[in-house]
Amino acid sequence: MADAGHEQMNRILVGVDASDHSIAALQRAAEEARMRDATLEVVYVFSPPEPMGAWPVPPDRDESVKDIEETRKEFSDRLGTWLEESEVELGDLKVEWSVLADRRPARALVERSSDADLVVVGSRGRGGFIGLKLGSVSEQVTRHAKAPVLVIRESTKE
Repeated sequence: MADAGHEQMNRILVGVDASDHSIAALQRAAEEARMRDATLEVVYVFSPPEPMGAWPVPPDRDESVKDIEETRKEFSDRLGTWLEESEVELGDLKVEWSVLADRRPARALVERSSDADLVVVGSRGRGGFIGLKLGSVSEQVTRHAKAPVLVIRESTKE
């Protein structure tokens, strides 16, 4: 049950890239989900493999789809391991995760934000996973998301 004084939210989306900043964003998103009795959706975006050759792959060939799905599975496995190793307490939450293929991570997060009540992103992250770098991503998500956005900035504490 949500705490009195906290707005009821059903879904909190957090964009991660395996950086320290995304761990901080995950921690804050988990706190928000816990306070609001919401589902936490962890989203990682990877850049899909480039098709071979100068021409796009014809629609009747499923090689590029297979490559994308294999890559998505690999990143999904890595994301699951990262979540387990992040030391962020998620055990009491309903957690879902999505691994999306898009060359523009901000666009993918903005599109996904239409199903969220709150979007949480870190700023100035440099991903340990290839393909997603928050910074310009957090700026674009802030400008275009279809839900309120909470940006977790670098800590100034030493």
